Amino acid sequence: MGIKHRSLIALLAAAPVLGGAARAQDVPSDVKPDHWAYAAVEDLAKKGLIKGYPPDGKFFGSRTLTRYEMATIIKRIIDRMDEIVKQPKPGNGVSQEDFDKLKVSVGEIAQLINEFKTQLTVIGTDMTQVKDDLAALKKQVGDLGTKVDGFDGRLNSLSAKVDETTLLTDQAIAGVTELRDALNAGLAKKVDVGVGKLRLSGLLQVWYGNPFGNTLNGNFPGNFGPAPGGRSFGGGVGDTFRLRRGEIALVGSITKDVDFRIMIDPAKTGSNVGNPANSILQDLWVGYNLAPRWRVEVGQQKTGLSEEGTRTSSQLLTVERSIMNGLPANTGRVGDIRDTGAVLKYSGALANGTIGIWNDNGVAQNSVGLDRTKFLDFNLYFTGLRHFTVGIWGGSKIGDSRPRNLRDRAGATLKIEYGRHLLESEFAYTVDRSNIGTGTAPLATNGIRNRAMGGYALYAYTLSPQWQFVGRYDEWDPSIHGGAVNGAAIAPGNHNLREYTIGTNYYFRSHNAKIQVNYIIDDTQSGGVAFFGTRRQVLLGNYQVAF
Repeated sequence: MGIKHRSLIALLAAAPVLGGAARAQDVPSDVKPDHWAYAAVEDLAKKGLIKGYPPDGKFFGSRTLTRYEMATIIKRIIDRMDEIVKQPKPGNGVSQEDFDKLKVSVGEIAQLINEFKTQLTVIGTDMTQVKDDLAALKKQVGDLGTKVDGFDGRLNSLSAKVDETTLLTDQAIAGVTELRDALNAGLAKKVDVGVGKLRLSGLLQVWYGNPFGNTLNGNFPGNFGPAPGGRSFGGGVGDTFRLRRGEIALVGSITKDVDFRIMIDPAKTGSNVGNPANSILQDLWVGYNLAPRWRVEVGQQKTGLSEEGTRTSSQLLTVERSIMNGLPANTGRVGDIRDTGAVLKYSGALANGTIGIWNDNGVAQNSVGLDRTKFLDFNLYFTGLRHFTVGIWGGSKIGDSRPRNLRDRAGATLKIEYGRHLLESEFAYTVDRSNIGTGTAPLATNGIRNRAMGGYALYAYTLSPQWQFVGRYDEWDPSIHGGAVNGAAIAPGNHNLREYTIGTNYYFRSHNAKIQVNYIIDDTQSGGVAFFGTRRQVLLGNYQVAF
């Protein structure tokens, strides 16, 4: 066995705690369905290399796992590897086919062990035995000669990628203190609960906004005039700091198939009058895994329209979302909006999607249904092409209600990620008509039907792990045919808002800690001032921590 390969095995069996410790800690606290570990575990499961589960067994569904849950699955893979390696020849439940499958999977297993080494140590895995098993397996693979050239090539490729870390790992004995701290940090994340498991997470955001003599919400005609219903970056007549988000989430599981999420935001005002999104309670749902790729969730959460609207706030590349995801709920808003209902979710290797039925699309957040209709929606994203994500989504109110409210949404998503470059674009078409009166009784006649449309295009270039530059163009037509939107008269033409955003992101620790600075130009056309407010230039800053 060459020096390079021995160093690689040492890397896979010990924590890289010197020099590379900062990088080793830059991993998310969750393992999402698009993480490479999911595909690796799926592959090993199909080969029968997960102890205690048949090749077609159900072991984690399609939900987001904690790193400890994933480590528990990997521990079963290690147990199966240990059984096979200890057999000098096929027998006692181990076949030649098992040997062959293990030999071609050693690289995959090694990568999983390296990724989740800290969690495996925390749950009591014998890492010394793991090292011995990998070394023995490598020797067996080496004895196959030319038959394993393909594996040797993959191993050499992996070794080349980690040469620098391998050199640091050779000195790991001097990093015992740092390893102990990493393990203690992992143990500190465990929370004792009455039944099942519980994890605490959250997002803290503090904004600074400067409208350069105007107002952040575009008050018209003056600083103290009423705020228009369209684009708003927050209140205040001048520059101000703003407690934008203080999200605290409890995510737990009762069994491997039953889980839940509760998220509150104390930074909200607590009143949902006029804007349901101001409610302190944001998410509250329970879920159940129906099958490996299917699950159902019931309760309050985002309704799933628009890829940007569904994305968490911590993952945004700009300080504020696009125009279409920042409008009032009943005036064209598409995504980043919550309501109460039930949703069926599918997550596959080539596509993922949802079908949901809700009280409304955001109008009824933290409330009961306001009429006899329900909002039925869907989304479908195809991810089978490398670097590309293509999606469609939409929804409409269904049911019997006279006069009938309208809330129609339709749109599409295109996302391209290639190396340092990211390009994403979304387009939406909306129809709204509200017949809800000032009290519980609906209006006697149909309200005005309003059609709107628009979208955005965003480009981001990652200069380094810390620095990223972003540019985005938005355009939104609040009323295609003119009329009145939320009581604001809209002229038949020349009423669009064109928005230009340029900015930079500085990452302290990926999306978990970052500073964002955006310069925004809102070019409101003359016919749209009553809805969007005056033309303005805004400087927005965001300092956020996600935990």
